[in-house]
Amino acid sequence: MALNRACLDRVFAAPEPFLVTRAAVRAFAAAIGDPNPLYHDPVAARAAGHPDLLAPPTFAALVAGEAYWQLLTDPEFGLPPEGTVHLAQWFGFERALRAGDELAAEAVPEAMDRQAGRDRVVFRTTIDDARGGRVATVRTTLLGPAPGPG
Repeated sequence: MALNRACLDRVFAAPEPFLVTRAAVRAFAAAIGDPNPLYHDPVAARAAGHPDLLAPPTFAALVAGEAYWQLLTDPEFGLPPEGTVHLAQWFGFERALRAGDELAAEAVPEAMDRQAGRDRVVFRTTIDDARGGRVATVRTTLLGPAPGPG
C-alpha cells in the first residue's frame, strides 16, 4: 500500500497525556548509558536549579512516539510499522523535559516521497505541557519497508 497523500497535514494525537516519571527518566538514562546525576538524582537536579530530574534530550522521542504510533497504525496512512525504520530525527527544545511533566504530543506528516524504492515520510511532532506551553518539537523521517520480491 502506498502512502496516502490525503494524510499530509493531518494531526495524529497521542491518545492520552504522557506522564514523565522519575523511574522512566532513570531507566531511559541507564538504557543509553548516561550517568549524568541530573538524570538520576533529584537532589543534584534541584541543586542545579531544576524542579526535579531532567530527562535526557532524546527522551523526547518516547513522547513523540506516542503520537506517531497513531500515524503508523492508521490503516488509511499506508505506512505499516513492520519493517519501517528511522532514517533521521531532530530535536528542538523550548525547555528541558523533566520528571513530573504531563505532556501532550501531536504528529503531523509534512512531506512524503520515495527514496531507494521505499516510501519516506517526514513529520513534525509538537510536545506541549499541561498548561499548553510548547516544550519541544521533534522532526522524524521514517523509511517504509523494502518492497517484497517480484
